[in-house]
Amino acid sequence: RLAGALGACKLLAHLNLSFNRLGAEGAGRLAKGLGECRALAHLDLNNNGIGADGAGSLARVLGECKLLAHLDLSSNLIGPDGATRLAGVLGKCTALAHLSLGLNLIGAEGAGRLAKGLREC
Repeated sequence: RLAGALGACKLLAHLNLSFNRLGAEGAGRLAKGLGECRALAHLDLNNNGIGADGAGSLARVLGECKLLAHLDLSSNLIGPDGATRLAGVLGKCTALAHLSLGLNLIGAEGAGRLAKGLREC
């Protein structure tokens, strides 16, 4: 229900859904609504266990959020694959000033890919 309602929230600027056990499926559903939140500047989804698949779902729409300045996906077990998926969209997030990905086991491979993506911000 929340994901569907997000499409109607054209002025939503701050969304914190941390510690809600969304998982990959919940992140996928949420992502469908986030693409319509053009005013979103702050997104906090830490500690939801979204994994690499959830990160991929979010990555597909984060580029639509042109005002996104703060993104917290810490403690989500996204691993190097999820980091790679996010890295591909970072160049479209030109307002991004804060990115938190701690406790995700992204490793050197994921960190390297993120570094490349961040160069495009």
